[in-house]
This record gives sequence, C-alpha cells and structure tokens, in this order.
Amino acid sequence: MPDPVAIAEPDWRARIRGSRLGNLTVLAVTALAVLIGSWLVMRPGDEAAPVAVSKVDVPGAAAAPVVGDQAPGFTATDLSGASVSLDGLRGRPVWLVFMATWCTGCRAEVPDVQGFHEQSGDEVEVIAVYVGEPATAVQPFADRLGLSFTQLPDGQTTLSSAYGVMGVPAHFFLDSAGVVQETRIGVLSPDQIDQAVAKVTV
Repeated sequence: MPDPVAIAEPDWRARIRGSRLGNLTVLAVTALAVLIGSWLVMRPGDEAAPVAVSKVDVPGAAAAPVVGDQAPGFTATDLSGASVSLDGLRGRPVWLVFMATWCTGCRAEVPDVQGFHEQSGDEVEVIAVYVGEPATAVQPFADRLGLSFTQLPDGQTTLSSAYGVMGVPAHFFLDSAGVVQETRIGVLSPDQIDQAVAKVTV
C-alpha cells in the first residue's frame, strides 16, 4: 500500500501557527466570539436573564398573597411621620416594593422605580417597604438617592411578614380595590415594570 501523501500546510497558516503574535491573535478572536455568544444568549433585558434576589430573615412569615387575593391590610409610618394605610389608598392602584438598603439588586433597581414614579405621577401609589430596617437606616439612603415616593421602614418586619417576603426585591401590584394582580421577585427592568403596572391600571 502506498504511503499516505502529506498535504502541505499553506505558508501563511504555518507562519501564523509558529508565531507568538499568531497565537495571541487566535486567542483574541476566540475570546471575542465567546463574548458575543454570551451577549446574544444573556443580553440585557432578556427575560431569561437571571434576577438578583437577596434572602431576608422574616420570622413567622405568612404565605405570600397570590394573584386574585385581597392584599393584607396594613397601617405604617413613613419617613415624615405620617400614617399610611392600605385602606386609605383604596381607589388607586398600589405598587409595593419590598427592599433593603444593603441589597445590591435593590440598589440597582431603585433608580427605575423612582423614574417610574416621576413619570406616572399620582396614577399609581409607589411604596417602598424596607425589610427589617428602621427609619435611621432608611432616611439617609432615601436622601442620598433623592427618592420621592413613599418610604416605609419595617424594622419589626410586621408588614414583610404579612406579605410572606423571603427575598428582596419583591413586588406586589394591587388594583384600585386592593386585589393582587401581579407579583414578581427580583430586579425588574423598565419594560417589566410597565407590563406589571398595565395589569392594575386597565
């Protein structure tokens, strides 16, 4: 049997393979391809992208209300010392955002929450509930970020327990009758916020 004929490698390929610069070029092209592929799979705003959730300790937490449930009533004190109650908000949709000042996902999301509040005005009552945190922790956080929607410290986790919150950020969207129409866990994109709010403003 005749010996197999060796196929000569093109000169340009041999030169690249044998040079350090060529090796670096191949590595760079490969890395770029991986990055582009990753972006296509997990690009910003993709529904499949992972959401950031931080676990919180809420002793005796009840079962979280689900879509169709009447939202648990509450009365709490905001940063100005005013009383805020769910009964007093009847007739207006409410967006409850359970969060924490130390929560990375909450910090990333809160500018979009503030932006929605500024854009929507009084159409939806936006309320942030700070799980396990007193007013002394919440006030400087809200001041630093210029948050103008309602801020409720929940140092004793009373409100968080009533809503069964186990991780933050957690979102409950209530219609004008106080019925839960949407729940979400994790950081929401502006598009996801609009989609959820649409369910309580129809």
